[in-house]
Amino acid sequence: MKIGNKSSIWKLITASKSLVLTTHVRPDGDGIASELALAQILRDMGKKVRIVNQDITPEIYTWLPGAGGIEVVGTRAGKSLRGVDLAVLLDCSSMDRIGKVHDALENAKRVISIDHHEVLDCYRDGCYIDTGASSIGEMIYYFIPAIRRYLTRDIATCIYVSIMTDTGSFAYSNTTARVFRVASRLLDYGVNSDEAFRMTYYNKRVNHFRLLARVLELLKTDKSRKVAYVLLPTSVYRETGALEEDNEGILEVLRGMKEIELIIFLRQLDRYQVKGSLRSLGSVNCNHLSKLFGGGGHFKASGFVVEGDVNKIGTSIVRTIIDQSKEMGWI
Repeated sequence: MKIGNKSSIWKLITASKSLVLTTHVRPDGDGIASELALAQILRDMGKKVRIVNQDITPEIYTWLPGAGGIEVVGTRAGKSLRGVDLAVLLDCSSMDRIGKVHDALENAKRVISIDHHEVLDCYRDGCYIDTGASSIGEMIYYFIPAIRRYLTRDIATCIYVSIMTDTGSFAYSNTTARVFRVASRLLDYGVNSDEAFRMTYYNKRVNHFRLLARVLELLKTDKSRKVAYVLLPTSVYRETGALEEDNEGILEVLRGMKEIELIIFLRQLDRYQVKGSLRSLGSVNCNHLSKLFGGGGHFKASGFVVEGDVNKIGTSIVRTIIDQSKEMGWI
């Protein structure tokens, strides 16, 4: 499904002199790498571009070209966003997904979005959405006219990492023939695929593995053994010294379980909120299930945030998801 006119959105971008790019809270590889790629392309076109996110860049992505220039809203560097010609939201399925950046950009002259999630409404001044795209990186490759005119090794590397991370290293069902064509063309610009993989997946802190060990200890399955779930309180993060970024890759480990069709990962974000992440290995529609709790995403990967304590509401959430999945005939 496609929403919006990419030519009109591109005209808005090229007509702007000053731009701010941002992505969702707790940024991932797709959001960060696509921001960096688009920012460099626009700077090469003579635009004044800043990247401003709510949260800091996870350590595993700090090696990406230009990552050191990403600003965090609310800090000394992340101030003075008034009067920007255009704010571009990348990989955001809803306005609240950019967190505190939303307030900082209230006075932006125009706000648009580029996304590959299923959404009902466009942002204030327009959007371009392609739910068939694997990632924002893939969208950028096809979105910008004559993209090869702008490609450098650094830009190609960022687009490659965007695609690589959102396809699970080219293993998820969103890995299409088009994805491989783009990846192949990017390699022609000097992308070191081995380095990109190592720096992203083999560059984790020891705290990640301590957290993973506790997750495996807490792992449970339903009676059918088709659903696996984890309820993760904040105490586990204190015990292991793990940070937000140390969650990266844990769901991919859980996906390796035999006969499991749905993974439910519920973790306490802070005293008041629980983050839910769903992964489908079969016919379960994660996007549908996440919408039950005000979230959304893709068919096989989605998420949501709800208020509460995971120890008090986690079991109820799991039961609701399982019951709905059975009712729909998915498990």
